[in-house]
Amino acid sequence: MRKSKVVFAGFAAAAFVLTATPMWAAATPVVSYEHAVPGLAPAGATGGVYTDETGNALIGCTPETGVDNPHRSSTGVAVSGHGWWNKGNCTGDTATVQTCLYEYYTDGTWRRKACGENGNLKPGGGSVSRVPARRDCDTTEMTSWRNHVDVDVNWEVDSGEVRYRQADVACRVNGPDQ
Repeated sequence: MRKSKVVFAGFAAAAFVLTATPMWAAATPVVSYEHAVPGLAPAGATGGVYTDETGNALIGCTPETGVDNPHRSSTGVAVSGHGWWNKGNCTGDTATVQTCLYEYYTDGTWRRKACGENGNLKPGGGSVSRVPARRDCDTTEMTSWRNHVDVDVNWEVDSGEVRYRQADVACRVNGPDQ
């Protein structure tokens, strides 16, 4: 009987730790590397530490890639998307950021329709520190779009991740792919 009380107390303590800590505040791992199991990333998680099969951190840094949903532009009948970055654990002060918009086709393909790039972008986001991609619409029929953002920190080895967001937008481009 004593053993079951100890086990129950252990489960209760674990449940308290898991429910008392908001997911966004879990910057410090709750468990050790050896005891971690696969799971879902916290909502809004960006960046992270990449390891090899033995748990050693891979060479390079991990910038935080910022990406917004594709949306109708406020400057006319166009679809647009933006990309930006934050340093994460990188030390570089600039990055090459590329933002590309892809339109969904009924054959299951995503076709690139527009890209924007800045090779000297400072971290931070906002209207000054982001890269836009924009394409004029041929019609306002609802269509699925993806906004892909790739961040490469200048003069530093980085993780090379590409993030994207997807949304249905009242914009259809019947013209050529880019």
